[in-house]
Amino acid sequence: MLIYIVFLLIFVGVTAALYQVYEIHYNINFGNDTKLSTADKSRLKVLSDQAKHAQQNHAWADFNQSVTNTLGPEFNRNIALVAFAEEEAGSYAIPLLRRKKRLSFNGVREGAESNRIKVRHLPFWKTTLPRTNIRAALITLVILNCFLVQLLAAMSVYTLGYPVSTPWLAWLNDPMAVMLLIYAFIFASLLITKFDRYMHDLYQLGKLFKKKAV
Repeated sequence: MLIYIVFLLIFVGVTAALYQVYEIHYNINFGNDTKLSTADKSRLKVLSDQAKHAQQNHAWADFNQSVTNTLGPEFNRNIALVAFAEEEAGSYAIPLLRRKKRLSFNGVREGAESNRIKVRHLPFWKTTLPRTNIRAALITLVILNCFLVQLLAAMSVYTLGYPVSTPWLAWLNDPMAVMLLIYAFIFASLLITKFDRYMHDLYQLGKLFKKKAV
């Protein structure tokens, strides 16, 4: 009975690995505002509407106040305007709302001195905003993990009829060991996906702070 449960879990693991590839594809191609809190979704709508109204009517008071309330008094209005006037919210607005609490401006108010803006990853660890987009490498790792999961699942079936005799690969004959390794790859892909979203947000913010309002 246990062997059937193990093979069921292996099948579930393969499905989960394939879903992870889909998920990271979704994160790339959509704004993914489902990762925003309800409050931030509301702020996104208000600031986006106010940014467009301010551009059209040159009425900045409401937008400036909302920027101060949401992003703090140090945040540059021109940068906020670039972020929230963008048609695709996933480009700058969503990353900004998602990571705003991690940004430290060090008194920067004018211009886009991105090299002076710090990111607080941990209470004792700050860096500047990343300048290199590592998304392609992280996506490759997730796809590679998915391939390895499928390979291990196939081997778990193959070794039922044709056990591996090579000593250092003998663990492939144990479906339980294969299942545990599959879920290790799935967990690694989960961490990579979260890290990808985090680093891509910061990379987009690095691009944002180099821009000037139109």
